[in-house]
Formats: sequence, structure tokens, C-alpha cells
Amino acid sequence: MSWLKQLSSSWQQKRLQRPELASMFAPPTAGQWVAIDCEMTGLNPRKHHLLSVAAIHVNGNTIDTGNGLHLVCRPPVMPDRNTIVIHGLRTADVEHGMSYDEMLAILLPFIDNRPIVGFCPQIDTAFLNPLVKHYMGTTLPNQVIDVRELYSRRMGNPDHSAPNPSQHLTKILAHYHIPELGTHDAYNDAVMTAMAFLHVR
Repeated sequence: MSWLKQLSSSWQQKRLQRPELASMFAPPTAGQWVAIDCEMTGLNPRKHHLLSVAAIHVNGNTIDTGNGLHLVCRPPVMPDRNTIVIHGLRTADVEHGMSYDEMLAILLPFIDNRPIVGFCPQIDTAFLNPLVKHYMGTTLPNQVIDVRELYSRRMGNPDHSAPNPSQHLTKILAHYHIPELGTHDAYNDAVMTAMAFLHVR
């Protein structure tokens, strides 16, 4: 870890309001990650809301699908028909979901100090971090790994941050002959992201 990251981690840890989560700041164990995916009412964290989150441990070459999390949350504003057709989560599916604090009480110990793996995880963390900061006093301290960037490097793209249709998750899955499990389901997306990660890490 660079001195700048160490300084940032130390600064974050001083703001931690839940001592039971102090292990999130410990150095990660080699060969352990957590794949995550979120479903939201839209892509703007300033006006849209989190609906569900899935997280699955990756240990070495194994994806622990039998012990993953798939948590449905109760958003402050119910999803409208324009987004229901994308993620399939109706008002009836989320109105009795858990509160964001209840979700984080389960999710954060599960993530612990593992690096977070996702497909464009910056979007997921943009929704999670405001909730996490409210819950524990600071944002997620974990390293974040973008499968799209790893794939881009594998393909020799010098500008891995530039949007490229070939970097869409379905294209990456097809490249490695990974079966599609059905997108826009948080758990399926987390599993497929984990499978892609094992190819591009």
C-alpha cells in the first residue's frame, strides 16, 4: 500500500464510529475478494435509490455461491415502471425490504477487508458510500477492482478508462465462454462478474 493510501486509510479509520467494523481496515488476505453488484432505481446517486445488493466471496479459484448475500432494500421512493422493466423489482418486491442500516449491518461484515470486485463498481460504490458513511462515519476503505479495466488491459487497450462497447459485461462473458445467467439481477450479475474476474485477474 502506498503512503498516500495508508494516510487515507488512517484518516478514514479515525472517523470510524462502529468499532466492530475495525477489521475492514486490516490488510486484506491474499487470494480473497468479494464480488458485488447493486440494482438501483436509476444511475444518478443524487436522485435515485438502491434497491438490492448482492455480494459473493471469491477465494482463490473458487466462487462461494452457496454462501453469498442477496439483500433487498426498502427505498425512500418506490421504483417506477421505466426501471421495473430493467431490474424486475416492483413496489411489491421492495416495500417490505430491509432498511439501509439493516442491510449494511449484514453487508459490511461480509465484505470486511476484502478487495471489492465489480463491473463498473464505481457506480455501485457511488450509491453505497453515502449510506456507508452515514452508518459507520466513513466510506468503504476497501480496494476496488474493475473487471472492465482488467479486461481492457488484457486486450491491450492503452486507455482502459475509455468507454468501449467491447468491454460490456455480456461481451466479456462471451469472450471467455461464460454462460449468461440473466443480467440486471444483482446476484446473477455478481456471480458473472466473479467468473469474469477469475479470467482477467
